[in-house]
Amino acid sequence: MLTTMARVLIAALLGVSGLLLASPAPAFACKCQVADIAQQTTRADAVFVGTVDSVTPVGKRYEYAVTAIKSYKGTVERNVTVSSNKESAACGLGELKAGAGYVFLVSGAASPFAANSCGGSGPVSADRIAEIETVLGSGVVIAAPAPPSPTMTKVDASTPTSMARLAAPGGALVLIGLLGLLVARRLSRTD
Repeated sequence: MLTTMARVLIAALLGVSGLLLASPAPAFACKCQVADIAQQTTRADAVFVGTVDSVTPVGKRYEYAVTAIKSYKGTVERNVTVSSNKESAACGLGELKAGAGYVFLVSGAASPFAANSCGGSGPVSADRIAEIETVLGSGVVIAAPAPPSPTMTKVDASTPTSMARLAAPGGALVLIGLLGLLVARRLSRTD
């Protein structure tokens, strides 16, 4: 009886330990400090609105090529790069949609900037723009660069060919043709 009880006890102990070992590890999630727009813009080195032109995976990060349209804080060029973690669990922005507009609250003095989901970056919306403009003002439109000015290149410095020189080969062909007709006409009369 003791052996049966010991076996049941050992089986139960193994069963419980198996459940503990087989249970999934806890998921790690991004934990952001709750912040309002004033705190987010204060923490950010630059705040701007732009359109994502392309998304490139680089290791565990995405690099976004962005055309900046309007700047609210910091010095932002027209074409910038923003980098973020791929995974939202690592506070990344994930794979942003190319062609879509986003508000970027980023760190860094120049491109490439760094962004994360805790910083306040996200899709453009009228409400989000109104919140930012309440804190930072109306912002500055980032103008597209001026197109390059055209340059004139002289192709050839020589004088053009004279009309007589251009017409001479054609005139020679006409004369040969007429002589050929005359010869053909004479040969046809003699027969």
